[in-house]
Amino acid sequence: MVSYDLVMDVSSYQPDTLEFFQAAKNAGVKAVIVKLTEGSNPGTAYVSPKAQAQINNAKAVGLKVHAYHFAQYAGTTDAQAEAQWFIQQAKRFSLGSDSYMLADVESQSNRNPAISDTNAFLQAVQDAGYSLVGAYGMASWYWSGRLSTSIMGINWVANYGSSQPGVDDVDIWQFSSKYNIPGYGGVDMSYDFEGILTGNQQAVSTTPQPVVKEAVPAAGEVWTDVLGDKWHNEDGAFTSNQAINLRWGAKTTSAKITTLPAGSVVKYDAWSNHDGYVWIRQPRGNGQYAYMVARDAKTKEAFGTFK
Repeated sequence: MVSYDLVMDVSSYQPDTLEFFQAAKNAGVKAVIVKLTEGSNPGTAYVSPKAQAQINNAKAVGLKVHAYHFAQYAGTTDAQAEAQWFIQQAKRFSLGSDSYMLADVESQSNRNPAISDTNAFLQAVQDAGYSLVGAYGMASWYWSGRLSTSIMGINWVANYGSSQPGVDDVDIWQFSSKYNIPGYGGVDMSYDFEGILTGNQQAVSTTPQPVVKEAVPAAGEVWTDVLGDKWHNEDGAFTSNQAINLRWGAKTTSAKITTLPAGSVVKYDAWSNHDGYVWIRQPRGNGQYAYMVARDAKTKEAFGTFK
């Protein structure tokens, strides 16, 4: 199993104490992305009340520190105003030009597509002296074209319960919102594929790095994905005998694509026995996969027939 650097992101919902960040470091975290702001001034003019302490204490335990802004912009002028608010607070909190400054683009107030507005935001941040920029968004926004990996800087994509980001040319993959920090519970956690945010490679400004892809296993081969689940290559077809959810990841908490009715035929290329079920993986093109349960691993009851 390939090992990638862990990066945690925090907002006012997470602790700001030295002990919390030391526990995160002890759990393998190497960098943290701190929420600074939302909106602009005039506007919501929000600043996280924990940002300064989170920055100070993360640095105190030796973590690399970066920042993000929750974007509410709709239009170029609005995006530029939000960038100025973000920059103003970043300077007030003494974040230097070695920190990545990221736009969190997931609000329904953002335009569809939000690509040009996000580039305007990031360009304004760069013009202010912060050359290291990038954008965060949900994988579904990239699939629908609301965001694109052509946006300036690095690409930080969220996709939970899956064995892969589901988007090509990804630099940072937020794979969980419930990663356990002992003594503190679940937090947002990402893999830094190339060590960009953790300092294990030379920093990148505007050229996205390619995602590190796992080698495609040969027929019959067994491999372990990045979530620690073991998969077996096997080409087959499964016909359901009841309604079953088709999901973007092989977890019962993964986002649902649709509910397939009884009698649906699903062609699959791999299976896995984990979390109480036998899962199958459906190729969907463009490097994407869907997943569904096909058998109860405890009772051995199949939810259809295999061929």
